[in-house]
Amino acid sequence: MTTDDIDNPADYWGKLWAAGRRYSPLTTAETTLLDQYAGPGRGRLALDMGCGDGALTRHLAGLGYQATGLDCTPAAPALAAPSTGPVRYVCADIEAPQPPLPQRTCALITARLVFAFIKGKPAFLSRIRGLLAPGGVFWVVTPMARSLPPDLASIGITDAEEELLTSLWATVRATDVGSLRCYALRAWGDADRETRER
Repeated sequence: MTTDDIDNPADYWGKLWAAGRRYSPLTTAETTLLDQYAGPGRGRLALDMGCGDGALTRHLAGLGYQATGLDCTPAAPALAAPSTGPVRYVCADIEAPQPPLPQRTCALITARLVFAFIKGKPAFLSRIRGLLAPGGVFWVVTPMARSLPPDLASIGITDAEEELLTSLWATVRATDVGSLRCYALRAWGDADRETRER
């Protein structure tokens, strides 16, 4: 299976979730690292792309963010456990022409085990930058294709895709957690822009 084999993401993933398929669970090592880069929510907006069963979305709410989990199939968020904080789930495809996204900018956007499956990666990254507040963080978790067996390489990203992902950010931090690579990508803030323009 490759990303090109998935013509209808909602149908493809929906059938797997409905059949009881579950994916790599969120780990304490990941959330500890994320917490360091994201910081407390203080009521700011966070968007969890490809939220699945909502584990990461609920974690963001627990940090104090107004968290929205977005997934292309309703089957995944329908399985989500109740949250202790303000969480909402939206069924939408981020690659659709006009997905229902927040009208305000987000302090934090997460994409866990999602980026490899995005077909139009440059357009996706452009959309993410447009959704982030100045100085906001884009948190990406993905395996690297070169670290996977050949038959699973398509669920990871290539070196070229990593270069695309990490370009044009104010700061980039990458940390390996087991077989996954975690990226904290910080958008340019107002102070950064002033420095660059001098």
